[in-house]
Amino acid sequence: MKQLFLTLLCLLGIGSLHAQSWNDLLKQVASSTATEAIDQLTGGKLTEVALQGSWSYKQPAVRFESNNVLSSLSGSAFESTITSRMERAFSFVGIKPGAASFTFHKDKTFQAILGKKTLEGTYTFDPATHTITLDFSSKLIGTMNGRAYIDGQELQMVFPMTKLLKLIKSVGSSITSLQSVFKVLENYDEVYLGFGFTK
Repeated sequence: MKQLFLTLLCLLGIGSLHAQSWNDLLKQVASSTATEAIDQLTGGKLTEVALQGSWSYKQPAVRFESNNVLSSLSGSAFESTITSRMERAFSFVGIKPGAASFTFHKDKTFQAILGKKTLEGTYTFDPATHTITLDFSSKLIGTMNGRAYIDGQELQMVFPMTKLLKLIKSVGSSITSLQSVFKVLENYDEVYLGFGFTK
């Protein structure tokens, strides 16, 4: 697999390959606009490797897993409205830039800081489907299945609405503004909501 990455990097003209470590090359790819293309060519393996490390919360994330859903929800204007409502809800429980982060370790453990709460557990990532499974040590949350995507130095981690609500409730309380988002989207199974992070 490493040889495939190196070949792809050569083809994309990332730079001199000798005298650079594998981690240095990975950082260059992660900061390039070629991330998504390489990730697709490697069956999601780039995301699996690049996921490791610390990520700082930037903003809410919305992902439509189907073009049909995207077109029926009127595209980016609708997404912007949903993101704005989520931002208010997240802020209410302390999830805002500078006060939230996720760190993924090589040993498949993670630590999440969400407002005043620190959560820990283990994770798995399936490169083929981009499915991330977070097993929280807190029994209140339990296991959450979602999706993780990396584009350059940004991570988008999104979940089905019911799972996200469970996580938010564990951090704070039930939030009216978030409930209103869910009400609007409740008939759409292929809408995922969550967090946008940056390195």
